[in-house]
Amino acid sequence: MGFETDLDVILALAHLPIHRLCQFMNQTAEGVFHDQDPPIRVPVTECNEWVASLVPHVSLGAAVFALLVVYTCHYLLCVVRPPKVVCSDPAKVKWLEEHCPVFFQSYWPTAWAPQAHMQTILRAVVQTRHALKLHRRREDVIMSDGGHVSIDWYNERSPRQPTVLILPGITGSSDESYAQHWIDDLTHVGYREEWTLQWGLGKSGQGGAFNRLRSVVLNYRGCGSTTLTVVEHIMNLLPTSPLMGVAVSMGSMLMIKYITECSRRGLHCPLKAAMLVSVPWNLPIAERNMNKTFNRLTLNRHLCKQFRDILRNNETLFRQHCEQGQLCFDFDKALQCQFLDEMAHTVTLPMFGYRDLAHLYEDGSPHLRTTHLHIPIVAINAADDPFCPEHAIPEDDVLGNNKIALFVTKKGGHIGFLEGLLPSPKNMINKALVQFAVAVLEKGVA
Repeated sequence: MGFETDLDVILALAHLPIHRLCQFMNQTAEGVFHDQDPPIRVPVTECNEWVASLVPHVSLGAAVFALLVVYTCHYLLCVVRPPKVVCSDPAKVKWLEEHCPVFFQSYWPTAWAPQAHMQTILRAVVQTRHALKLHRRREDVIMSDGGHVSIDWYNERSPRQPTVLILPGITGSSDESYAQHWIDDLTHVGYREEWTLQWGLGKSGQGGAFNRLRSVVLNYRGCGSTTLTVVEHIMNLLPTSPLMGVAVSMGSMLMIKYITECSRRGLHCPLKAAMLVSVPWNLPIAERNMNKTFNRLTLNRHLCKQFRDILRNNETLFRQHCEQGQLCFDFDKALQCQFLDEMAHTVTLPMFGYRDLAHLYEDGSPHLRTTHLHIPIVAINAADDPFCPEHAIPEDDVLGNNKIALFVTKKGGHIGFLEGLLPSPKNMINKALVQFAVAVLEKGVA
C-alpha cells in the first residue's frame, strides 16, 4: 500500500509493537512485514523522506511542549518520593509517623531546580532575600586554652522554658539565613534557642564587627570537648530546662563526637534527643566527592575562602604568635590555600597533631561512631548531597543501632530541601525541625 499523507504513516506504524517498529526501521528497501494481518508494506526510502520532511515542520512550541510533558512524567514518576526510612525499631518509626508526619510525606522538590547544586545555592538565595532581624544576647564561654566559644541566646523567657542547642556548619553562625528561619520557627512554638558559634565565626551584631579570636587554636569539627564545655555551661545555667540538640552539616560531626564522648567517659548526656541535617557521614568519600571538578571549583573553593577570611580577620593575632615562634603552621601559606584539602594539610593536621588526612578522618568521620550513639537520633540526608552522596550513607550501620532513624530524600542537595513551584524560605527541614522538637520536648521520645 502507498502513503498519501503523513497521517497514514503514523497510523500504520502505530499498529506495530515497539520491537517490531525497530525491526521495521532495519528492514530492506522493501520493508515488508508478512506476519502482520494484513501485511504492511512500507518502502524505507519513502519513510526516510517522510521523517526528514517532518522535522522542519515541528514548531518550537510543540518541541518545548513535548519536552515539558517528558520532564513532567520523569518528575512525577522518578523524583517525587517520600523519604527512604532507615530504622531497625518499628516502634520508633510508628512514633515518628504519628508525631512527625513530614518525614513520611512525599517530598516535592522545586520542579525547575531539583538538581543538587541548584537546591543548595537557591536555598541560600531564597532565605537571604527573606532575611530576618532577630534579637539575641551573646555570651562568651572561655575555654581551657584561653580561647572562647560564643553562645547566641534567642527568645529567653523563663528558666523552665525548653531549650534547643544548635551547632552550625563548618563556617556557619547564627547569622546564616537558614539559622535565622530555624530560630524564628522554634520561637513561634515557644522554645529558647542557643546557637553555638565556633571560634572566629559570626559577627557582634547586625552588620557588626567579626567575632575575634582569643586563641590561635581553631576549632576542628571532630573535637567534642568544646561541646562538652558548652553543654555543661548550659545545664549549670538552666538545670530545669529540657534540652534538645540540632546540628547541621559538619556541626553533626561535633554533635556525634560529643554524644559518643559522653558515652566513653561514662557521663550523662542531658540531651533528650538530637536532629542531624545533611550529615557528612563518610569523610573520605566526602573529600573525594568535593574534589570532583565542578564541586572543587565551586563549593570546595568557596568554603576554603571562608576559612581564609577567618585567618585574615584575625591576622594581627596570628602574626604576633608567628613572631614569637608559637604558631604551629605557616600562616602565609595558609592564606594562599585555594581548596579544603590544602587548608587541611597546612593548618588542621599540624594544629591538632594528625599524621595525615586518613588519621584526621578516622578521628572525625561520623559513620565510625554510629554504634556508640545512645540517645534518640533523627538524621535527614539527600541522596544527591554533594558532601555525602547516597553510597556514603551508612545504612547498615544505622540499622545496627535502634536509637537512630535516618531519612533519605531523593533530592535536596546540601541543606537545600526546597519545595514548591515558588520556593518559600520555610522548607521541608523547617517543618521537620518544629515537628520533631515539639514531639521530643513536650510529648517525650519513643
